[in-house]
Amino acid sequence: MAARQGTQSNAMLYTLITFVALFVIATVCAVIFYIKSEEHRTSDEASEAMLAKVANRSEQGKLAKIAGKPIDNKSYLGTMEQIVNDLYKIILGKEAPADTPATVKLNEVSMTSNATLRELGTDFSPALGESGALLAHINDLKQKVDAARAELNNSGGLIKDLQVDLEDTTAQLGQERQLYKEELGQLQSTLDQVRNSFDELKVVWQKEQDDLILDMENKLETAQTTIRTKQLDLEQTTKKLEETSQERDDALVKLDTIKPKPAIEVQAYQPDAKIVRIDLQNGIVYLNVGTNNRIYRGLTFAIYDSNKPIPESGEGKAEIEVFQTSAQACAARIIKSDKKNPIVKEDIVANLIWDSKSSNRFVVAGNFDMDNNGKPDLDGRQRVIEMIQRWGGVVADEITIDIDFVVIGTPSDLLSRPSQDEIDADPMAQMRYEQSIQQIKDYNNLLKKAGELSIPVFNQKRFLYLIGYETLANKNI
Repeated sequence: MAARQGTQSNAMLYTLITFVALFVIATVCAVIFYIKSEEHRTSDEASEAMLAKVANRSEQGKLAKIAGKPIDNKSYLGTMEQIVNDLYKIILGKEAPADTPATVKLNEVSMTSNATLRELGTDFSPALGESGALLAHINDLKQKVDAARAELNNSGGLIKDLQVDLEDTTAQLGQERQLYKEELGQLQSTLDQVRNSFDELKVVWQKEQDDLILDMENKLETAQTTIRTKQLDLEQTTKKLEETSQERDDALVKLDTIKPKPAIEVQAYQPDAKIVRIDLQNGIVYLNVGTNNRIYRGLTFAIYDSNKPIPESGEGKAEIEVFQTSAQACAARIIKSDKKNPIVKEDIVANLIWDSKSSNRFVVAGNFDMDNNGKPDLDGRQRVIEMIQRWGGVVADEITIDIDFVVIGTPSDLLSRPSQDEIDADPMAQMRYEQSIQQIKDYNNLLKKAGELSIPVFNQKRFLYLIGYETLANKNI
């Protein structure tokens, strides 16, 4: 009985120990489960916070609409990153740098686009804005390129016309060169005949030297007597001419008091074209003359009020330059104008050189300061001549009744008479001195003859005003 009770006591003890052990194990498991549960809850809260930074609840529901269909099994965020990289490459033409925030890429695109728009300079269209709207700027530049291409095609036609003129001129020069060669041959033949005659005379002179010298002395004395007589006649004739000229001048003065002389410069201000339309907003004037009237790009005109007298200086109210032509009309940009006195359709459009039907004839004399530095240019006269010829005028060497206008610069300076020592050091000094005297004499004779023939005379400033080129001349210097 005692053994049985002992066995029961041991069984209860084992049961109690087992129960306590199970309780301890359950408690430990509960504690571990609680700790893991708290870790998962904290992780979930951190994940939700991170997800909120990526997209709020409203945006999370629209991720498919915002990012579109994922690319290459990427997440929505990866898809957005790929889209940003593709846009970066499309705009800048290079691969997007790796591990670079999207804001940095956007900033680089924005800075590069704005820098490109600034580099456009005058080609930039303010109406499209200083930033963004790249496609609008590209379309605007495309239109400008198309317009420039059309203008270039138009220039090609003008170049072909100029090429034809050049070929005609070359052929004409070839004919003139052949004529000069023939004349040179005739002159050479004449020179050979003169040399032969000289040799014959030399033989005669050697044979009859004394008689020939005596005969020549007699002839010389007779010639000197004749010359003295002619000089006296010339002096008397010159005196009579001066008296006649004075009487004429006095008569002209009296005639001016009765009836003023006609203005000899009226021809310079005759209208060469009419204004058909004015676009002051874009600074463009449209004229009724075109390539059929010998109009070409670069030709300039002066604009004068039709109801006011032409200024003494010749300065117009505006200046225009042709930049586009057609057969019967042309467009000219306004390069100078007065806001208080704008261009109107009734204004006079004139150019001293250019004429639609004929070529005006000019004589150019004196020194010209085309770069306005206070000193005559070595090629100043030649530049004026080239300008006249380029714009359809003809330049002659001397005054005749056929001359339409005279353009004068300043007279040459009179050089000091060189001393004998200066002549010994520089044999050309005396010749340069005599040339300066002759140049001044020719200059004064030209002005005198122009006055006698009533030919209009214009100085450099008035000449540039009258062809509408004064403003461009200053810009090109």
